[in-house]
Amino acid sequence: MNYLKIALAFISKHLLIIHTGTLKAKATSAFFLGVSVSPIAWVVEQITNWSIANHEYILFVLGAIAIDHVLGSILHAFYKRDFTWKKNLQGLVVKISLAVAMGFLFEGVNNLIQEDSFIKNYLIIVLRLSLFLYPASSAFMNSSIITKGKFPPLGWINKVKQFNSDLELKHLKSEVEEEIQEIS
Repeated sequence: MNYLKIALAFISKHLLIIHTGTLKAKATSAFFLGVSVSPIAWVVEQITNWSIANHEYILFVLGAIAIDHVLGSILHAFYKRDFTWKKNLQGLVVKISLAVAMGFLFEGVNNLIQEDSFIKNYLIIVLRLSLFLYPASSAFMNSSIITKGKFPPLGWINKVKQFNSDLELKHLKSEVEEEIQEIS
């Protein structure tokens, strides 16, 4: 809290000087404010640009977290009967925090490889898919428990588990797709 007071005092002081000081003092204060705030503005701009370019990806990951949260709440409240608000909110905060942190790191890996290549495209697919499947596979499991294994099919859940174990995309392909590729 002390840092917030210091920052507000700094900003207030320089804004006051800009409005009441001499021309030299106004220029100096404007410079100090600009230099101190510009890194923050740059970071916000970069995050905004990335968010706009990847809004569908963000929507699906956040949607998967929301669906997992609702299904998990139903599962723990009505089936396992061990629901508590504290554990519920802790689980939601942990899942969102991990998705944001790992999403940042995964995107960092993707941005380190500058040129377009098979490896970069593969990493983007695998890392984004693994981030999406973190909450989605939990939602699939919750749904399976609620429906007593009827939906989603256990075959799908097993494919997701296999993908999560070794990140091989082949586990998510169907046998029909493999046969079509062999014929082509």
